[in-house]
Amino acid sequence: MSRGGYISSRAVIYGRVEEDAVVYGPSRIGRNTFIDRWVQVGYPSKEKLLKIADSEFSSLDNMSDGATIGDRCIIRSFSIIYEKVRIGDYVELGHGVLIRSNSTVGSRSRIGSFTQLDGEVHIGEEVIIQSMVYLPHLTEVGDKVFIGPNVVVTNDKYPIGRVQGVKIGRNVVIGANSTILAGVSIGEDSVIGAGSIVTHDVPSSTVVIGAPAKPYISRWEYEEKKKQLEFLE
Repeated sequence: MSRGGYISSRAVIYGRVEEDAVVYGPSRIGRNTFIDRWVQVGYPSKEKLLKIADSEFSSLDNMSDGATIGDRCIIRSFSIIYEKVRIGDYVELGHGVLIRSNSTVGSRSRIGSFTQLDGEVHIGEEVIIQSMVYLPHLTEVGDKVFIGPNVVVTNDKYPIGRVQGVKIGRNVVIGANSTILAGVSIGEDSVIGAGSIVTHDVPSSTVVIGAPAKPYISRWEYEEKKKQLEFLE
């Protein structure tokens, strides 16, 4: 424990925790994992916070169920990982990432700075999420997905209304500044063009663009265009 940090006596730590980091409850930090300064791991849920009169480390620690972070991860400064979060091995977080309770992040995934997993969100393996992405409660992201910067996913069509999660299939590409509306399913191998607004389900292996997004070409044609561009370079 350092001058501004706190490590629970219940925590199991095999990695390196920098000064000023806070680890609550029975959290587990895997081997060769790096926890940067001003990170919080195992932060209690809202329901528990409402039951206490102070914000002393010991009070928060006693009520936390902890979080689990795998081996060889990098958790950069100002990130907050709530209790009951499970993070796999070789995961990398940028600065100021927020991951709320009951979320999961698969191994070898990367999440960019100031991205929010705002509720129970499930991220597959080998996923790349760039900076400033917003993923709300009940979002599901398959393996090997790429999500560009400033993408926004929503979960209620008529706010404030019934929550409907978005499902993003395996190997999907979502371009920068796109918006995905509540309840949409994006089929595997699909591509969402930059700046698109997706209002309906997207079939597998389809490229959609526009606002609202409409089919443009197939994933095979997209890959051919990509190869041609790379060849010219």
